[in-house]
Amino acid sequence: MPPRPPFFELGTRSFICNSCLSALRKRSPATAWLIRQSSQATHAFAPNRTKPRSPEQEAERLKALKSLGLLQDAPDKLSVNYFEQGEGGALRRIQDQDEFSKALIDPGGELDSRLKEFEDQLQGMTSMAKVIEDMGGKEEADKLRRQFALDSGRIVDDVLEEGDDPSILSSLAIPIFGLNGNRQNRIHRLNNWLRRCCRIRQKYTTLPKDVEGLWKAYSGARTTMSERWHTVPAPTWEMLWHVLSTEYTFSTNRMSYIHVLAKDMQKSGVTLLPKQQILTIEAMFLDGWESEAIENHRRHVSTLGTDPETFLAYWQLGLQMYCRVGDFERAQRVANTILESPYETDPRFVQPLIKLCAETPATVEAGFKLYRDLRVRLGDSMTIQDYDKMISYFLASGNTEFALFIFVDMMKSGSIDLATVERYPPSIANPFFFGKWLKRLIGTGDREGALNVLHFMKSQNITPQAIQVNGLIGAWLRTGAADDVQKAEDIAWEMINTRIQFVERRKRKLSLDGMSLHTADRGWPRANLETFSLLAENYKERNLTAKMGPLWRSFQEAEIAPDSFIFNQLLFSLLQDGKGETLLPLYQEMVRRFKLKPDSHTFMALWQALPVNRLTKILPQDLGAETSRTRALFAEMRKHISIFKTNDGMKMDNFLARNILHSFRKIRDRAGLLLAYRALRRVVNYNPSDMVVCEMLLGTLDLDKLTKRREGYKLIRARASLDDYLVYRQQELAESGEINKDEGMSLELRAEETGNFLELHLEAAFSDMKEEHARQLAIETAIEMGLQTHAAIAQQAKSCPDP
Repeated sequence: MPPRPPFFELGTRSFICNSCLSALRKRSPATAWLIRQSSQATHAFAPNRTKPRSPEQEAERLKALKSLGLLQDAPDKLSVNYFEQGEGGALRRIQDQDEFSKALIDPGGELDSRLKEFEDQLQGMTSMAKVIEDMGGKEEADKLRRQFALDSGRIVDDVLEEGDDPSILSSLAIPIFGLNGNRQNRIHRLNNWLRRCCRIRQKYTTLPKDVEGLWKAYSGARTTMSERWHTVPAPTWEMLWHVLSTEYTFSTNRMSYIHVLAKDMQKSGVTLLPKQQILTIEAMFLDGWESEAIENHRRHVSTLGTDPETFLAYWQLGLQMYCRVGDFERAQRVANTILESPYETDPRFVQPLIKLCAETPATVEAGFKLYRDLRVRLGDSMTIQDYDKMISYFLASGNTEFALFIFVDMMKSGSIDLATVERYPPSIANPFFFGKWLKRLIGTGDREGALNVLHFMKSQNITPQAIQVNGLIGAWLRTGAADDVQKAEDIAWEMINTRIQFVERRKRKLSLDGMSLHTADRGWPRANLETFSLLAENYKERNLTAKMGPLWRSFQEAEIAPDSFIFNQLLFSLLQDGKGETLLPLYQEMVRRFKLKPDSHTFMALWQALPVNRLTKILPQDLGAETSRTRALFAEMRKHISIFKTNDGMKMDNFLARNILHSFRKIRDRAGLLLAYRALRRVVNYNPSDMVVCEMLLGTLDLDKLTKRREGYKLIRARASLDDYLVYRQQELAESGEINKDEGMSLELRAEETGNFLELHLEAAFSDMKEEHARQLAIETAIEMGLQTHAAIAQQAKSCPDP
């Protein structure tokens, strides 16, 4: 048995399950199993050597075992569980083969940490040497670099050669003799990355940092290497090519890497393999050297183009390049060459040629014929993704009718061939069928294709449905791009004009009996409530209050009953425009005229529109009017209390409840604040957060200002008061047996007690009033706030002891 590295000797105990042990004993003695235990443990489980049986004896033994039912089929592959022992003796099962390999090679991730430490040391040494050199100590700087290169070489060798073949690693090293200063450092850094990548090539999963680190090191050393290409070993080029040319999902610059690396390899005299040559031509083309790539492709026609191993890859690359540059004749010849070859290939190779035909008006029909041929060759293996790709080719070039033919093939499985009919059947020529197409295009993000379909529908006198066009408008608005938003607005206003024209025709028709009036619109559907809502929301989010006015006037001309959503957008737009005083009259008019049902967002806007929340200061002589205004708004909200009903009961948005409480606080309406708070707790189950409690205790909306004004002690005192109350209540509840002393209060109970604390604080404001006066004030306030039916709430407003 070969010697084992020290890190195998993690313990002497054997952690192999009985089933694995039994299976091991059935194996041939010549079979070597890698078990993560000590060598002594491995010998302990070695099978016993016995005298070999004759074939007759073996056959008799198997027959006896079979008759007793003890013969089992030997598994093709044994399953062995591996364990790793960490610090303190804890055992952890290793999940898979990759983790097992990594644990063998780099236990505890020590290698990565040591390499990272080494890179940091290298950067620090480089900076130090540069400083010494700038100060005039060039010889000392060179000496420092040489010493570091010598020491680090030994360190890296010790780290990387554990478990690896030293000869392989040393063959990758680029010689550094004759170099000094930064030139030596760059080569040394590249050598370290080459060794690292060699180590992970077969044993780890390559990560983005590995590819990026190697490329960065190679880029930094290219100038130095170019002066001495002959010193670069052949295995080094192989390793560079393997790492940098492999197609990883994260390697977005792969083709640029290949283009640069291939040029350097050719300069150094390395002969590229056929597959490498094809990849180099592709990289050259994609990196912007299109003419040079095509010329290189033509030069290799007699070699790469005739070799059976590279024939398909060579000609398919040529097809893609000719299609990209728009050379239809050569692309067609290449496609015929592939089709006429004896080699089997995926019929989808012709897709670039179909795309090129669709983009050229003179070859559109040829492209459609190629699609039909492709569909025949693929048969049932043609997927929806294949259809989508074909459709996108023709839609993008404006050939919507051919795209429709393909979509019908996909939807009808070839039962209807529109290319052979003079008139579309009713099952196709209707907005519902086209609506399926539009929905799919919008869902896949092909907004331009959806627009082309809409224009095609109009050309066929098929008026799309408003919901279909609204879907495209919403998709455009969500992108936020200026061009998309402009397209959305243009079509939305076309639909609004169509709606307004319809309303005008309807009015004129009523006044002119017997006269037929025809529409003058452009084939767009009539705007509905969703159309206006999309524009209103977009204008509000973009703070375009100037556009909100014309939109609202058009909405009134369209004679569509508003809902709370579009009305809320108008309210918030008016708030943004500084016209908060118009919100309440407008709300009252809409409720009276359209029986509008508000929602929580409506009242959010109305509470923010109160002068106490808009203006910096309320004059003392205006407090009475503002008190009545605030109480009246609460009474209005109380009339629509059902809007806060959810499946889990009554619930109000915390921001709205907080706004209501602070509105009463700002106008110093103690009675209104107490009754509003009690109503919120009893009716909509509101309990304030700790932050809201502190805000109400300190009389501010901005707790941060207290800290900035060096008044943070007030916040600390308020918080301590709340905490003391909660501790006191927890003791009381524990003594009464309502809660477990050891478990403490639940979150729900704590929220309830926090709400009780604030209510006691608000009640304390009436401690200086007589009970009769307090009760009378509460009843009057309750009536004014619409709470007269809640007599219990009103009756509870009496003098209470200070908490």
